[in-house]
Amino acid sequence: MNNGSAVLQRYVPLLAWLMVAAACLGIALKILGYGFVPVGDARRYVAKAVTDKEYPQILVLGPAYRMDFSPGWEWLLRRLNRATGMGEDGLMVISAGGLLLLILAAGLPWLRHPEAWLAALLALTVPLPGLMTRWLQGRPFLVSECVLLCLLLAWSRQREQKPSWLMLLASTAGFGLAAWMHGTWYLYGLLLASFFLAGRRRATVYLTVCWLAGTVLGALLTGRPWEFLQQNLAWAGALSRGGAPAESMVGELQPSNGEFSALLVLGFVWLWRRQRGKGGPDLFGSPAFWMMAVCWVLALKAGRFWADWGLAAAMAWLAIQFDQAIQEEWATRPGRRLAVCGLVCAALFLDTSSDLDGRYTATLHEDLVDASRPELQGWMPDSGGIFYGADFSFFFNTFYKNPGGDWRYILGYESAIMPDADLKIYRNIQWNHYEWESYRPWVEKMRPSDRLEITSGTEPELPPLEWRHAAGAVWIGRLPRQGPAVN
Repeated sequence: MNNGSAVLQRYVPLLAWLMVAAACLGIALKILGYGFVPVGDARRYVAKAVTDKEYPQILVLGPAYRMDFSPGWEWLLRRLNRATGMGEDGLMVISAGGLLLLILAAGLPWLRHPEAWLAALLALTVPLPGLMTRWLQGRPFLVSECVLLCLLLAWSRQREQKPSWLMLLASTAGFGLAAWMHGTWYLYGLLLASFFLAGRRRATVYLTVCWLAGTVLGALLTGRPWEFLQQNLAWAGALSRGGAPAESMVGELQPSNGEFSALLVLGFVWLWRRQRGKGGPDLFGSPAFWMMAVCWVLALKAGRFWADWGLAAAMAWLAIQFDQAIQEEWATRPGRRLAVCGLVCAALFLDTSSDLDGRYTATLHEDLVDASRPELQGWMPDSGGIFYGADFSFFFNTFYKNPGGDWRYILGYESAIMPDADLKIYRNIQWNHYEWESYRPWVEKMRPSDRLEITSGTEPELPPLEWRHAAGAVWIGRLPRQGPAVN
């Protein structure tokens, strides 16, 4: 090897790290630069953080609700708001951009070649462009996904030797953080099962101890550990029972379509590695493989198992394959490795930051219900009133736009926490495909201070209510008032 090649080989790792870091940061900044604002849960997290309200003051709650589902994430956002004066825009940047960077960087510490991680992301984001909008949802499930990725990659390197105390403590802390931030601690049982199926008995035992200790730690951080653990399990049971037609459920709870695109990528990489005599023999000894297999089967019931857990395992497995391939093929070819690294970084940046089909700018054209509009005076619920409705997005958007509104919503971020009688009404509305007449039981319950929201392309016909077009496809109905109507 000549002196020039030796010098290049010496600095290639540093240059690769710099390119990878620049690509990850550039992706986040470019997307946020569009003015992107996540839809859904991110909005209610931010809206709640800038108020002094708790959920009993925001929603009409049933007996299933005991406390917040993601207390750590809500504590963090509210703390940022109080300590720094950060408003809704700043909190949304932290939610969307910060959590995206967590995912983009999650695999980097565990691989010898950082570009292997970006190659794994690229292999999935090209056939699955919806991945980026999922990673930009600003929801704390991304903390759980990041912890899962770190555990899969870190423990896959351990083989069967005894892990260090640092590994055990870090894993316990990871489990604890995930439990506190996002209450799906029980789903880490899938990780334990994957290590067991891969024949990693010692790792399974150690991971189980870390999981139990971390879950208890996360529950203790809430200040109400028993209620926290009990409620998470109760909600999981309620979601598994369902009760609504599949097409009416949120996307992550609908059955998977088999994820053919992702399987095609995984199969191609496996065949490529097998052809070179490197990837086939260890397939059934890989915890990441078993995690993918188990989650793929469960996703045929609820797609979230693949979207949140199976795809994370796919990313980890692909990264391991690419990391090994780079070491085998380009360890002595620094120039080629640097060129490939640059191509991967450029491709991932261009693919993920492009505003494909308006995925990052669609929200810039939203028309949300704003209680300060003169034409809506008298059409929002009166003080202490209830907003009846069967549309999750209405709650997310209206609460985000009007965090100080002095009313409550019958349907919030989860139908399982509604009062039992209202949950039955809501399920009946779903079963009847949101026909106007199916809202009748709520109309009969309404007081003069209450309002009914219906999302419709035309003005609803539901006597005796009178209607006002509020924004977009949102109509607000109220009981007729005595005397002149307030317009």
